[in-house]
Amino acid sequence: MREQDLQKLEFHKVKEKLKEFTNSPATNEVIENLSPMTSLEEINSEIELFNSFTQVDGLTLYNFEDIRELLKRSRIEGASLSVEELLKLQNTLKLIKEVRKVIGSEAENKVPLRRLSRRLHLFSSLENLIESTIDRRGFVKDEASEELFNLRKSIRGLEKEIMDRLESLLRRPDADKVFTDRIITLRNNRYVVPVKSSQVKKIFGIIHGTSSSGYTTYVEPQFVIQLNNKLTELKAREEEETIKVLRRITSYVGDFAPKIEESFETLVKIDLLQAKRKFAEAIGGKFPQLAGHIELKEVKHPILALINPDTVPVNIVIKEKKGLILTGPNTGGKTVALKTLGLVTLMVQSAIPVPVQEGSILRVFQRVFADIGDEQSIEQNLSTFSSHMTNIAQFLPNSDENTLVLLDELGAGTDPVEGSALGIGILEYLKKRGAWVFANTHHTPIKVYAVNSDYFVPGSVLFDRETLKPLYKIAYNTIGESMAFEVASRCGIPEEVIEIAKSSIKAEGREYMSAMEKLSDYTREYEEKLEELENLKEELSKEKEKYEELYREYMEFKRRGWKEAYKEAKEYLRKLINEGQEVLKKAKTKEELEDFIREQEKQLKLFMPREEKEEIKVGDMVEFMGKKGRVSQIKEGKAYVNLEGMRIWIDIDSLIKLKKTPGKKEPQVPKGTLARTEINLIGMDANTALLELEKFIEEAYAAGHKSVRVVHGIGKGVLKQVVHEFLSKSDKVRFYREAYPKEGGSGVTMVYLNVQ
Repeated sequence: MREQDLQKLEFHKVKEKLKEFTNSPATNEVIENLSPMTSLEEINSEIELFNSFTQVDGLTLYNFEDIRELLKRSRIEGASLSVEELLKLQNTLKLIKEVRKVIGSEAENKVPLRRLSRRLHLFSSLENLIESTIDRRGFVKDEASEELFNLRKSIRGLEKEIMDRLESLLRRPDADKVFTDRIITLRNNRYVVPVKSSQVKKIFGIIHGTSSSGYTTYVEPQFVIQLNNKLTELKAREEEETIKVLRRITSYVGDFAPKIEESFETLVKIDLLQAKRKFAEAIGGKFPQLAGHIELKEVKHPILALINPDTVPVNIVIKEKKGLILTGPNTGGKTVALKTLGLVTLMVQSAIPVPVQEGSILRVFQRVFADIGDEQSIEQNLSTFSSHMTNIAQFLPNSDENTLVLLDELGAGTDPVEGSALGIGILEYLKKRGAWVFANTHHTPIKVYAVNSDYFVPGSVLFDRETLKPLYKIAYNTIGESMAFEVASRCGIPEEVIEIAKSSIKAEGREYMSAMEKLSDYTREYEEKLEELENLKEELSKEKEKYEELYREYMEFKRRGWKEAYKEAKEYLRKLINEGQEVLKKAKTKEELEDFIREQEKQLKLFMPREEKEEIKVGDMVEFMGKKGRVSQIKEGKAYVNLEGMRIWIDIDSLIKLKKTPGKKEPQVPKGTLARTEINLIGMDANTALLELEKFIEEAYAAGHKSVRVVHGIGKGVLKQVVHEFLSKSDKVRFYREAYPKEGGSGVTMVYLNVQ
């Protein structure tokens, strides 16, 4: 992949966003060097690892330093790591141990995690050595060696002697006249006393400087000079012994360095996985299936999705034909769609999740070439055109069936006639090379070329002519008008200018524009109907899944019931035969035999179906497999039951009629009030929201509302989960669905009640 293509598609911005979720500069370095992979096997392996990692719970990472340089130095003979570096290492080893424990517990049934866990090693002996040598303040402990212990003992004794003698000096009768303060201080690592500069001759010793004001002179009295000399010598020996201790630990670190490096690299890998996981949560990211074509469902531009979760998604399909020529007005989303495909491709091939819906498919490419015209200045058109041609000329010979080519504003920046011809020539060349192409254009000849092509699919971004706002949707197998007049008018160009421009177009051009307007309107209406159909299809699919799951539960319930009954009956029959044989042997009278038979008849009735069963009627509350519902129809031995949100036909014999609870009535809406059709739960905790929602549904049901809106927001999804769990169990709810974007999107749930 060329660096200039990665830059144009803003791959660097994704990497910068990813860095915001990391815990180490070492991980940031890995991200900085991240580039798209081209091996399908390698990409799938990374995706499999990520998917396994997302199932790990309880993993907490905290900030850790890059220890690679200190590990490298630890291998040098005679090297000595500092106390700070050893504490940094100890912190990392502790984190490795904690991560290994969590990953290891999850790795048993997950091969990718097992491979990861095996690269995390334990270094208990090294951790213990550092802990026993260095204290929490960052000092080498006295017990680090016998020599160090003895030296520090001597130092403390000598320091006490010096302090005692100097304190005695400061207590002399004329101390207030001689000394500026009765304190002992250090100058040049030697103990001194502060003497008034005017009285300095009264203290015989060595002067070690004066205060900034010149009022105080620091003097080392003659009687402590030898003691200070001895102290300096002891401290030098202490420093030497400390270095020996650190060298010994450093050598030990060097012995473990290869294993520590492997563990550290794995820790960085896990930090990267965690960053990808958080990034995915922020954008609603996942991985599409990797196959032989492009079919991205409701894909969002990753950067826009991170900035605004409500970014409008788009469907991008390049399937039977290998090219897409996108037309339509400026500001309609053509360039964003083109960049979205390019950036999503780079991200997936770098094993970074992308904001797409389930069922999306993406092809793996060896190369991604982009020519995106961000320069908009008219004065630069010539230079811009030349730079674009230079760029395209560089990648055309390298394009083949494993290449994705992205061309923004194809044919722009020069004479429209020549630009269109050149654009068609480029497309024909790419067609012969078998490349996958996504191009945008305003030029009519290129639009016509796409309509007649067996290689390229024409498409158009939809635009609402009434509001003059883009819909950010792509319609396929159609072409769109550029809507230059409408866009110009919206940008403030006077109507007089617009009218003059329209009148300058020849009759054939006006007819073409009129036809394009009608085609655009038809296309938009078709897409709206298609969207409604897809939504209905999705709802029916969900209803079917619910029914099939309920049917599976029912069949399993019946199977278990018959299995238990058969087992019980078989056991009873065995006992009955044994007892009968004993009675026949021992019975002395006919009465004894008849008593036995009557008793067994009573027992056998327990295995017989009940002859009397309370009749079930329309409107009755019934129970089926632990779920309750109301009967709305009865036909041919079956009842149509609203079973906790699912309406299905069930054999009447399988139902248990529930007795009415005396005094319990359906909730009523107080007279004179109007039940709400919308409730806002944002800001409530789960328990409060649940109580408010239950009350709201009861009121709406009693008022006869067929549908209501529940606003729960997006957030972390807790409220949404609580709402959906309640709705799935309520017998007053027929079904529910996530709101369409124009209804409020994923922060709203539309609820349809069981109201006739």
